[in-house]
Amino acid sequence: MTAAPAPSAAPQPAAEPDRLAILPLPALLLQQGAAGPVIRSVNPALLTLTGFGETELVGQALEVLACHHGDHAGWGALREALARGEAGRFELLFVRSGGASFWGEIHLAALPSAGDAPRFLGQIIDVTRRRDAEDALALSRQREALGLLTNSVAHEFNNFLQILIGYIDGLKRRLGERPEPFIQRAITRSTEASERAAVLTRQLLAHSRRIAPDLRPVDLGAAVQASLDRLRPNLPPGIELELSIPDGLPPALCNPVQLELALGHILANACEAMAGRGRVRVALFAVEPGDRSLQRPEAGAVGLTVADTGHGLSPEMLSRALAPFATTRESGRGAGLAIVHGLMKRQNGTISIESRPGEGATVRLVFPAAR
Repeated sequence: MTAAPAPSAAPQPAAEPDRLAILPLPALLLQQGAAGPVIRSVNPALLTLTGFGETELVGQALEVLACHHGDHAGWGALREALARGEAGRFELLFVRSGGASFWGEIHLAALPSAGDAPRFLGQIIDVTRRRDAEDALALSRQREALGLLTNSVAHEFNNFLQILIGYIDGLKRRLGERPEPFIQRAITRSTEASERAAVLTRQLLAHSRRIAPDLRPVDLGAAVQASLDRLRPNLPPGIELELSIPDGLPPALCNPVQLELALGHILANACEAMAGRGRVRVALFAVEPGDRSLQRPEAGAVGLTVADTGHGLSPEMLSRALAPFATTRESGRGAGLAIVHGLMKRQNGTISIESRPGEGATVRLVFPAAR
């Protein structure tokens, strides 16, 4: 009598890494350790998203995926939730292997645990485009609010200014022939101050989009030279100012008054970033017709760069540099670059900023060429 064949072994469930690999979304397996959550396994989709290799992630703390340039409050909340064994959804700033950051939404689900250490399955969704759209909408609302505030302040300031101008004109008529040096000096200084205040009012109204700027063909080199000659005396003595103007620049379609206002704000920012000592280099350039990055590629463009030797900007600060009141200094400052953005937009121009921590900043203004 032959023995009955032994029953075949029951099929074993697939190993967890194999299960993880079939998930279409970037995913990782976490286990809570004594020092915090540790990555135990990752799937190919996560490696593609982050650019890291499997050996760079497995066995490392979860913070290996954290971007160190951003706000870490969200990561703290994530660590606390994992320590309590709670699942949930968290929106965090992650990092790729090259150092670039992206916003990701990580969904955590608790898994059965054979030991005392809780385990979690995390799936990450890249939500950078959604965050960028939300940030752009918020920035647009901030600029609109700043424009409305500027318009209101400019109108009130103009009302007070008209009263002052009226009294100054009356004093000039009554005291204009008096020989006293003090009276003559006071009348002259008061007249100059009222004229500068009137120009400032027009600039503020132009920024608030209530007055359209007078655009005309301008020799950008001559306009920048004249503006810097007027702005130079107000710069700290420790600032070196250089200007480079190439030959053959076409005229730019812009407004010289608003150009000088923009340069004043940019130079003020540069001087504060350098703590009153450093070098600012202003360089003009032309963009040939046909460049598809321009709104009017058939005409070309003319622009300038303002580069400083200051402390530079972090990636997070750089992304918010044109937002109203975004500043690395004391609270309440930082409307300057937002105003410059508004002035450039009204002139059909563009502004962009390049910067790295410790390497200074370069502001680039581009105006349509008047051909």
